Amino acid sequence: MDEEITRLFAVTRDLPLWEGVDLSDINASNCDGDNALHLAVGYGDLSVTRALIDAGIDINKAGDLGYTPLHVASSRGKLDMVKLLIENGADMFALNDGYPPFALARLMGHDHICDFLAPLMKQADP
Repeated sequence: MDEEITRLFAVTRDLPLWEGVDLSDINASNCDGDNALHLAVGYGDLSVTRALIDAGIDINKAGDLGYTPLHVASSRGKLDMVKLLIENGADMFALNDGYPPFALARLMGHDHICDFLAPLMKQADP
């Protein structure tokens, strides 16, 4: 396993929501349904995020409240993370409890995320 992933998993094992989760599976989820990518994105750690994606983690995993990693990045205003996720196949149209990542970014006042996502969504929309 990649050194970056090993470092993340070492921290993850001590978190209450991850207690007892078998982290030998890259796609393991905690009791809320989040995978390690949700955690790496939340921490804003681009190198771990890249390593997880390269290792084959489910980039569109719906976790707590239906949030995908792209929802997490968009709602926190992390443009570099949003770009990395989109470049690797994150679903821009995924819905959590009714909102796509774009709407969460708008609600949180992250207009720079919306400015990035809007033309991509328009281009991808059939």
